Amino acid sequence: MNKRTGVILPLLFVCQIVYNQTVNSPGRPIAEIFTDFHLNLADTSRATGFALNRAYLGYSFPSLNNFSGTIIVNVGKPEDLAPGSLPRRYAYFREASINYSSGGLKITYGITGTHLFDFQQKFWGKRYIATTYQSANGYGFVADLGLAIDYQINDIIKADFTLMNGEGYTNVQLDNSLKPSLGLTITPGTYLAIRIYGDLIRVNGLWQPLILGFIGFRNDKVTIGAEGTYKSNIDLNRGHHGWGISGTGSVTILKQTELFGRFDYSTSVIPEGEINPWNYLMDGDFLVLGIQHTFSENVKIALDYQGIYPYATEKQNSETIYINALFKF
Repeated sequence: MNKRTGVILPLLFVCQIVYNQTVNSPGRPIAEIFTDFHLNLADTSRATGFALNRAYLGYSFPSLNNFSGTIIVNVGKPEDLAPGSLPRRYAYFREASINYSSGGLKITYGITGTHLFDFQQKFWGKRYIATTYQSANGYGFVADLGLAIDYQINDIIKADFTLMNGEGYTNVQLDNSLKPSLGLTITPGTYLAIRIYGDLIRVNGLWQPLILGFIGFRNDKVTIGAEGTYKSNIDLNRGHHGWGISGTGSVTILKQTELFGRFDYSTSVIPEGEINPWNYLMDGDFLVLGIQHTFSENVKIALDYQGIYPYATEKQNSETIYINALFKF
């Protein structure tokens, strides 16, 4: 029995107890699907067609004496497998957690979301269109196995702490290191939000710190957000530091319809003794421009343009037209 199975089986057992004792207060099923049709304009080597990018299926168990549980299974994409693997669909646990809530305190144990980019992702509200800056650049994971603590200090400040394996939710623990993180979310008014976050892990004697700052403004018509991220010793290579900025925005033009955009700038440092940034083949800009219509809180569809512009002259730009759809129940 591996470590992950040793955690999941007790969680399943506890969730079953919670479910059995709450017949009069049932939980709710969870389903979330991201799908798209994409037409590549600039790079003929990239495929054109339909894609299923996410299929979450799960169940949220109701609260009993401040305890609740969540189980979510994710059907992964063949593109997420290691190079050389046989292309196939596969399933793994995206969430398998027990939660305790009391007042402003929430404690979560199991496979659960990290706090690296969850706030910024929800602020933009268009994860189904494009993955976050940190995820796209390999700066961290959306979920991991460990412990998360959230505490609402007052109406303005919320603090969060996590202690995770640091391997992500698709891998078992591969080393003796743990990754702690600390974050503060500050909402001084109705429209403004500020987020400060940092995490740290030491693997094979090499430290990997990450620091992030975000500021956003949102009202009924306009949403604007900007963040900067810096990470050291990426891929456990000394001196392989990377950083970048990401800006998002949207403007409501009709009821339930909005124009939106996003721009990412990603770069890496030049290691000592080298003449090029260590990740110059992957460094570049990312642009999204589009229009979204919200049919309901469960269904959203967007028509958008996505462009990838590498800084390396030997690499070709990628320009794609998408029809993205979100189905959430």
